[in-house]
Amino acid sequence: MGSRRLILLAAALLLGACSHNQPEGPVTAEFQHTGCGRNQETKADSYVTSQLILEYTDGGLLITRTNATLNCSLVNGITCDLSLQDGILHYHAYVTDGGTMKCLCPVERMTALVSGLRENTEYTLDYSCDNTYRPITFYYAKGLKVTFDLSLYLE
Repeated sequence: MGSRRLILLAAALLLGACSHNQPEGPVTAEFQHTGCGRNQETKADSYVTSQLILEYTDGGLLITRTNATLNCSLVNGITCDLSLQDGILHYHAYVTDGGTMKCLCPVERMTALVSGLRENTEYTLDYSCDNTYRPITFYYAKGLKVTFDLSLYLE
């Protein structure tokens, strides 16, 4: 009788442990941006701090990029590609189409609300937009709100 209880207890512990290791679901993002600002320039004379903000919300991980400088050929807008593989969240924002023009466009804010991440899990963000940045590791849980100065993460 004692060995049967021990086996049932071990099975219950194993099942409980497996439920926490479920694979991540597919990630999706609702992407928005403010568009091109009024002051299109031919070169980047004035430096404005660009930040990346990661914030936990009830709807998912909110990724906000401030003060991006993109090519002003935003004919068809800006979009993003997003994927998750082995705990690495790959996020690339880019001008959709239109070739390149000889001017820059200040984009005040781009946001992506990412759903499908597992709470209480460490992730690495592989982010690129106007430049490629070093990976940023974060712990996705309630209370997350962290701001990164992207100039410190340039590759």
